[in-house]
Amino acid sequence: MKPVLGNSLAGKNIRYLLCDTWGKTEPELEGGEWVQSPIQCLDRAVETKPNIIVVRFWQMPIREREALVDLCTTLKWNSYTRKIPVLALLHAKHRGLIEDLQHADVDFARFFSERSLNSGRMIEIIGSLGAKDRVERQLKMLCPYLHYDAIDAKCEMILCGAYKDRMVLGGKWLHKMCETGEHLHCEYYLKPRVKS
Repeated sequence: MKPVLGNSLAGKNIRYLLCDTWGKTEPELEGGEWVQSPIQCLDRAVETKPNIIVVRFWQMPIREREALVDLCTTLKWNSYTRKIPVLALLHAKHRGLIEDLQHADVDFARFFSERSLNSGRMIEIIGSLGAKDRVERQLKMLCPYLHYDAIDAKCEMILCGAYKDRMVLGGKWLHKMCETGEHLHCEYYLKPRVKS
């Protein structure tokens, strides 16, 4: 079992590296550095060896999201950075993305839908990381029947596999019923009508 980061860094000066391609981060970050591209992130991670690397996923085209997943994979497989914990800040719950992050060996995932991000908030998030933020736990909280089909390079369709892929999910219904613990009460989750 990996140690909980929040406890190990409590009371210390946390040095973090934030990769935020969306650009809604406060320019001057106390205790941290902000970069806007995966290449910059990898370069600075190798050079500065921060305590933690934070990769922010926002509403973005599929290709950009895949580029950030590739960055996470590279960070966790690179001999210079593999021991540095990686935190993924996610705009919304997305089973496919969290599965990709698990395969990339990302340590933590936290859902953060606020538009702007500053030093104080970043330090607060990092300091409060715990077992509940492990990628494996986040994945267990989501319905196993959700899956995603790309429509084009920017958009995708979310389908319910428990209802023979006939149900396209979206909007408030998705977040209320399928992307939270509420799926445990879903009639299709309890009695799936999966493809034969």
